[in-house]
Amino acid sequence: MTLTFEKIQEDIDLKISRSFPDVCVHKGLAASVGLSGRVIPAFVTDWLVSRYSDSRGRVNSEGIRKFISKYLPDKKQKESLMYEIRNGNPLKILDSFSVKVHPKTGDLQLRIPSLDVTGRALDSIVDANPSLLMGNVWGSGTLSWHPLQDKKDQYEIVMTAFNPMQAASIELEYYLSQRKEFNLEEWLVLLTRTMGYNEKSYSTRQKLLIFTRLIPLIEPRVNIIELAPKGTGKSFIYSQLSRHAWLISGGVVTRAQLFYDMNSKQAGIISHFNAVILDEIQTIKLSNEGEIVGALKGYLESGEYRVMGFHGSSDAGFVILGNIPIIDGLPRDENYFSELPRWLNGQEATALLDRFHALVPGWELPRIQSSSLCQSFALRADYFGEVLYALRSSQEHMAFVKDHIESFGDLRDTRAVQRLACGYLKLLFPNLDSVDLEEFNEFCLQPAIALRSNIRRQMAYLDPEFSPNIAEIRLC
Repeated sequence: MTLTFEKIQEDIDLKISRSFPDVCVHKGLAASVGLSGRVIPAFVTDWLVSRYSDSRGRVNSEGIRKFISKYLPDKKQKESLMYEIRNGNPLKILDSFSVKVHPKTGDLQLRIPSLDVTGRALDSIVDANPSLLMGNVWGSGTLSWHPLQDKKDQYEIVMTAFNPMQAASIELEYYLSQRKEFNLEEWLVLLTRTMGYNEKSYSTRQKLLIFTRLIPLIEPRVNIIELAPKGTGKSFIYSQLSRHAWLISGGVVTRAQLFYDMNSKQAGIISHFNAVILDEIQTIKLSNEGEIVGALKGYLESGEYRVMGFHGSSDAGFVILGNIPIIDGLPRDENYFSELPRWLNGQEATALLDRFHALVPGWELPRIQSSSLCQSFALRADYFGEVLYALRSSQEHMAFVKDHIESFGDLRDTRAVQRLACGYLKLLFPNLDSVDLEEFNEFCLQPAIALRSNIRRQMAYLDPEFSPNIAEIRLC
């Protein structure tokens, strides 16, 4: 008997709910309870929906609406909530808070997006949560009404307590053991859904391409470039899945922001997150281009950086996302970087490009439509984000990669392929118990070689002194 797609989908739904009963969620429920119009990342939405769902997947919509009304206010409630705070009632809300240091007074200015106002944060809160200085951080904040010092009859909103959004607790061994319950095709479906996508919209090759976006989150110091037309979901996963990723979209990027701020004596974004993503790279301006590109070259090569007398290190991956013109499904220009900033385009850029491990051909992916989004059971985003974080420190997978491949030639090619193949291995075969070498070659090693080869060919196009061929790397 030939199984229909609906029957196969039902079987996988059942397997997911049985294998991961406490950490799975029906991705379609968020829309059904009115969350789709809210600017809330998936790791918050999934946590909220799962909190108000029973073991059969039935959601308590009224409970969610009450929670949203109480802890996730929108700007329409601003005045009534401000009135409550003004009358001496502390307000506890869930929001994406950020803090800036006032350039003249040194005050810690707190931004509260849901109320569209600014206040002040206590020094102790920022000391305990320095990521607030980097930008928006989701968490629970308690806001109170305090008199301004030395100013009679004037008040301000002060954050007196803050707890960053806690991800699901995980037992990694359980996750690894449950991998055995799925064949490879089913596991590909699970990962695709967990990323928020409908598996029907993607071929096996396309699934591997979108999984590449996860590699900087699961394997240390993986640097990738993804080029595609608009609407293919390049930045979607980084903003939705993990609290350990930091997305910069447009604006001016400074060395202080990325690496180290000499004025505040604070390490930059690279030291606080597992992956730093520059989205819409055409709209991003480097404040001192030569200085930042020089620092990037050093960091991407060794994981270390120096700013004046400060010496720092990190294992954060670096991701660049860019839009390029496409004609008949392929890049318009042989030089894929022709529309990108000067520091990524031209003969002088090859030294930087050589330090990137993968060029993801995002033009091979379909545009995101409503039918592209998952409406079935999958792992909770907050849970899966912490799984990626936990697997990041595994050494066994890289040992497996090095034991089963051999290479002859350029060392950077070898390192790039090793790290990419290791990332795929952690994603597809996290338990390592029964890795089939043919599957490892097809789904981990060969995709890694192809992605690094894309970088090589573009380097050769920009500078003929570079060979378009990567080192000889094969299964052994």
